[in-house]
This record gives sequence, structure tokens and C-alpha cells, in this order.
Amino acid sequence: MTIHAGERQTGLLGLHEWQTDLIGQTDQPEFRVNGPSATGVNVGERDVTIRRHQGLTWIYKMWESNRHRGRFHLYAPTTGKVHTISARQAELLGASSWEASGPVKGEGDDAPALPTAAEVSALTELIRPFDGPGWEFPRLPADAHIDKPRVRVLMLNPTEQCNIRCTYCYYGGAYPGTRPHQTASPQAHMVKAAIDLFVTGEEKLESAQRAVYFFGGEPLLAFDQLEEAVLALEERKKEVGSRLENLIIQVNSNGMLLTPKIVDFLVEHDIYLNISVDGPNHDRYRIDRRGKGTHDRVRERTDWLAENWPDYFASRVAIICVLSAPLDEAALYRYFAGWPTALRALAWDFDLLLPGGEKSYDDFRQLFDQQLRVWDLFVAAHGLPEGEREQSGRYRFAFSHGFLHRSFHRALNQPERDGSSRLGHLLGVQVIPGNEYLVLGSDGTLYSSYEYQSPDFTVGHTDRGVDPRAGVEQLAMFRDAVQASSCRTCWAAPLCTVTVPEAPFRSTDTAETVRDKTTAKRARCMSERENLEQGLRARTDITHRFGPDALQGHREAWAQQSQEGGRVDYFHA
Repeated sequence: MTIHAGERQTGLLGLHEWQTDLIGQTDQPEFRVNGPSATGVNVGERDVTIRRHQGLTWIYKMWESNRHRGRFHLYAPTTGKVHTISARQAELLGASSWEASGPVKGEGDDAPALPTAAEVSALTELIRPFDGPGWEFPRLPADAHIDKPRVRVLMLNPTEQCNIRCTYCYYGGAYPGTRPHQTASPQAHMVKAAIDLFVTGEEKLESAQRAVYFFGGEPLLAFDQLEEAVLALEERKKEVGSRLENLIIQVNSNGMLLTPKIVDFLVEHDIYLNISVDGPNHDRYRIDRRGKGTHDRVRERTDWLAENWPDYFASRVAIICVLSAPLDEAALYRYFAGWPTALRALAWDFDLLLPGGEKSYDDFRQLFDQQLRVWDLFVAAHGLPEGEREQSGRYRFAFSHGFLHRSFHRALNQPERDGSSRLGHLLGVQVIPGNEYLVLGSDGTLYSSYEYQSPDFTVGHTDRGVDPRAGVEQLAMFRDAVQASSCRTCWAAPLCTVTVPEAPFRSTDTAETVRDKTTAKRARCMSERENLEQGLRARTDITHRFGPDALQGHREAWAQQSQEGGRVDYFHA
């Protein structure tokens, strides 16, 4: 078992040994052994990214530019650096063996010559291989119990009822471990207790970027409760003398119930509004209870809002689009670029739901070619001056894709590392579950996950507050799963965004459940690696085509956001 001294002291047992063994059997790279050396290929990839040579572990990602054939690049995750390499170096890095005991590449006579000592030395300097079998993920600190939660995001559901039935909804019955649609709302004292946990008056949190999100169901079905919650939030700030200068309040809605009274309240209290519009695929998935599409009704309300509150619409309203099959990015672009109201909105946000499982990944993989078209738009837009680029509809469309902006910024702005195998975080996790996201259920239960409002993600109750052990135990089981899986040798681990709800293993899982969850994790990992590879490719292609200055605006925006955000992290290596 992957339990460590500090975790034993806190009584955290994590996953059972048979569970971690099963995860390891199901989620591992494919290795090819040649004498004392071996090479490994991750699931969903064709390239060698793991090499065990001369007693060291080499982890790297090498690629040839799609747009500039013959130009090769190397990402060294131990240092966080990207290098331009020669064709010979690329050939060696892709070879199945560096040993004389067998063919180097394939079985033919055209296999490259074995690397010389000088060539190995040069690659060693770039990649910085290390002792040990893989990444060293941080142990959970013995003092990880948090007596006072420092919640970054509070999610409130004024009602779990909804006026439509989106077929991909987390609460539509298609996903295991999620609550169903139901007519239920938290009582006022529960909402007040959750807000009290969020607004503590702690000085450390005053400058931090934090948010209160209203979801559902459809939150506007319970507008009176939403209104009471906002007023309670403002009253709580007065009680403790808190300013929360970087607080965002946001309502996520299908937009169909917007009225002048509701909009006036949103404007008065400076509340952001996200409206879901899925473009050409809207009526395929976003249907009402009678099975009819809702597109025209949503468009009518969105146009009405933009016409009557233009300043609010331009500064506080975003249009949210779920990417779904069949994905036609050209049609999606024509839809949004050809809708004048959309062009007036503050932002667009296009994101993909990936339920998990390799079958769903096969469907998702069919979308990769479409996604490459978005990456091409994004790269080409950097031929424009930064100010002009920011006003470009094509750039706005490309950068609005969640898979693009998340992976690109990680690929561009990863800090340089010291060359060791030690990582300071557990993939996308930087704080204890229940302190990053706190979700209020209709019965007062507090969850650490929006998607999985189930007992496995319970972290407390409004009657008792946050249980300081619950999130730590969830994290311990996540760490055990990560430690046992392909994450140990994945080149994307330092950049990865996978979090606890995306690998929700529990010590109570049966063998069948462990296999199902591991299969879903493999699919999530494959999509993550694909997106991060495209982010790295875009970084080098932009630099080669337009010069390093073309990336400066992105770096400055990232630095400003980091400075203004005020981090609240307290889970460290």
C-alpha cells in the first residue's frame, strides 16, 4: 500500500492494496524490453515517451511540427523547458532501443545507428533523467487537518429542479454517482451557514480570487431563494468587515426565465450571468420535458437581454456552449460569428463533457481533427498585432475553447523545475477537497464536487461545518490511485489538470467498480495528453512563425492574473 508515515499518524488508510494493484494492472503504459533497457508508450499514443536506460528513468515528449516539417521539438518535464532538437536526436528518442542486443527501430536495415556516448550525454543534459521508477508525488502532511476551511469557490443550488432536460446533464440519470433531478431546495438557514463558512473575515483571504456560483437545476426557478442568498452574502460581509475585493458572483442559467425584475437585480448587485447556448447542436441535446428543442426560446431571451441592457450584457454576460458530437467547428464558428448578439457578449466559453470510459473516448477522439482546426485558427491569429488580435472574432472563437486555453497556458507558463523527479502537487490538485470547492446540497450536506453530489464526496453538513478529515481522506485515496497508475511515468504529469472527481476511487469500491473507474480515468488521461501536446505544439509554432514577442501578451496576462488572484494554496509537498 502507498501509505506513508504522516498518513498513518492521521489514521488515513487510503485504498486497499488489492485496489491499487488492480489499478496498476489496468492503467499502465505498454513497455518493450530490450536487455537491460526498456521503452514505454502511453495509452492512446504511438510515440516512445518513457525510457529506462543505464539505470535511469527518462520521461519526455518529442514531436515534429505539423506546420514546419523537419523541425523537431522536445519537452523535458523534469525541467519544464522546451528545446529545439536535431532530426538525429528525434530519431534516437523515438527508437525502441539503444541497446546492441536487438534492433533499434523496427526490424529493417534502415534502423538508426546506436547512440554514441556523446549523443547520450547531450540528451541527458536536455531531459535530465532521474533515479527511481517514476514521479515522486507529495505525501500528505501529517498536519493536513484544516480546522477552519478557506473555501475558494462556494456553489449554491437554490433548487435542484429544472425546467428543461438536457440529455447530457450530470443530473439526468446517465452518470453513476450523481443526484437525480428533484424538487428540492436548501432551507434559508443552511444557505446562511454555508455563506458563513465562506466569508470568514480572515485577512489572508481578502485579496484572493474567490467566487460564489449559483447552479441548479435552473437557479432562476428559485429566484426568491437566490435573491435571499445574495443579500445574506452581502450582510455577512458587513458583519465581519470583509471586502473580498476579488469576489465574483455568478449565475449559470439556461436563460429562458429571464425577466426585467431578475435582470435589474443582477445588474444592481454586479452579478455575472452565464447563458447556455449550444449552437447548431442545441436542439439535439437541450430539450424540454416534452422532448422539444429549446433553442429559439433561449435565443429570444438572450437577444432581448442584449437589446435592453447592452452595457450589462457586454461587461457581465457570457455565452456557454457544450461541445458535443457531431462536432463541426466550421459550422460552430459560422453560428456564433454570424449571431450579432453573441459578438456583443463579454465572453464565450466552449467546453466538452467527457463522461469517461474508452468507448466515450473513441467518440471523443473523432473530435480531435475538428479541434486541430481550432488550434490552427489560434496559431494563425498571432500574425496580427496583439491589440488587433484580441479584437479578432476568429481569435476570440479559438481561445474560447476550454481545451485550448487551459492546455495552452499550462504549456506556456509552467515554471522551470529543478530537474528532480519530485512533484509539488497531485496533478491538478493544489488544496484539500472541501476547501477548493464547497457545494451545498438541498438537505444541508456539503460536498467537495459539483458533479458528484454523493456520499463519496461528502465533506460535512451545515449543522456541523466541514469535517477536517473528509477531504484529506478523499485526497489520500486519489493519491493512491495516481501513484499506482500510469501517472507515475506520464510526461504530462507536471502540467496535468486531472482532479479528485475525475478519478473518484474509494476504498469501498468493488473490483468491477475499480475497473470501470480505471477505464474512465484512462480515457480522461488520453484526452489530457492530447490537449497538452497541442498546447506545446502551438507554443513552438507561434514562436517559429511570428517570433517570441508574439507570446509576450499571453505571459503578461498570466503574470497579472497570478498577481491579482492572491493564491490561497496550503497543500504543499
